[in-house]
Amino acid sequence: MGKLKVFEVVFNDEDPLYRAGDLVSGHVRLLLSEPKDAVRGICIKFKGYSKTYWKEKETSGVDESERTRSVTYLSKEFYFHEQLIILGKDETATDGNAAKIVLHAGEHLFPFSFRIPIKPLPHPFEGFYGQVRYKVTAKIDRPAKSHYKTQTLFCIIGAGIDLNTKPDSQIPSIGEDEKSVCCMCCVTGPIKVSAQTNKSGYVPGEFIWVSGVIQNQSSREVIDVTAKLVQTVICVARREVSGRPHTRSQVRVISKVKCEGCDEYSKVSFSRKPLLIPSCPPSGLIACGLIDIQYHVKFDADIGRTPLDTYIYLPITIGTVPRSSSNAVWSPRNGEVITQQPSATARQLQLVARYESSCEGPQSIPNKYGYTFGKLMFAPKYPMYNFSLPDPDNEPPCTCRPDQILFNL
Repeated sequence: MGKLKVFEVVFNDEDPLYRAGDLVSGHVRLLLSEPKDAVRGICIKFKGYSKTYWKEKETSGVDESERTRSVTYLSKEFYFHEQLIILGKDETATDGNAAKIVLHAGEHLFPFSFRIPIKPLPHPFEGFYGQVRYKVTAKIDRPAKSHYKTQTLFCIIGAGIDLNTKPDSQIPSIGEDEKSVCCMCCVTGPIKVSAQTNKSGYVPGEFIWVSGVIQNQSSREVIDVTAKLVQTVICVARREVSGRPHTRSQVRVISKVKCEGCDEYSKVSFSRKPLLIPSCPPSGLIACGLIDIQYHVKFDADIGRTPLDTYIYLPITIGTVPRSSSNAVWSPRNGEVITQQPSATARQLQLVARYESSCEGPQSIPNKYGYTFGKLMFAPKYPMYNFSLPDPDNEPPCTCRPDQILFNL
């Protein structure tokens, strides 16, 4: 790396986690083994944006004139974009002496500060077809030579969902499915599966209590039922940047739990199985016009000796502020544990949430610059709560009527 040994952006805050209106401050640090001349200036850019991108194959013509080409789908949405000159001048300078700056050997620190706009901002997000990123990029501008660039990302506490404002979040999500299977060309009785969650609105750190009933009137065994928390990310981008919009979806399971199955011609129920919600972005990804995030609990009943399984999809909402009556053990950002349930407003509850890295873990951020020290890895952070896990022996059992599939907790 020659004379330049270190080139990095350092935040003053140990945990670079900010809200709209906060002041972001820090410094750009350079370490030179020898003097570096012909520097025009050093600038730093602050960007908040979302981007969706993918390629698709398109075929046109027929027979011998048929052609296939790759088509780009791309859209961007900016939330802020500001540049600050911290040394010298920028590349638009026409002064002949603008490139006369000499940086001596040793360490150089250039402070900066930037005020995040007061406006609704989405949470950061890293997906396969789309991302929301908040980035600081520093550049050493050298006329007629390759520029040096480095970048780092930070987290924004974005617009969220307060479940105290959504009374429907307390209503259970309920569904059922029925499947008839054949055995040696003879149709046996159906397999009926019903399932439900204890409510439909949650926050990360909370448990989804899932229950269900299987009525197996067939000669096939139901091996087990898997309850999965599924995240669906829907990205919108335009063909060749300005053409017609198109969507791509990414589906991933972020949590799951196994439930009991049953033998042929039998019945079984499972009650209040805990499905933990890990650190993840809220439903909708509010304030982002290019990416939508949806959640549902999928029940998959594995029927033996056939690929014809039964499926139930129960939509849920993942918010950022829990209902004030939730059974939670709150932890503020400094790590101090509060053992008693506070009497607090929704705003106070939001302040005591801790922020944890996404359950997906650190993601590799592509480096479009030719000069960055080390591989850039980043994991978005989301509000997370500590919820005590109740003793299932003290919980009310699932009840159901023999003549019905649906049941109540």
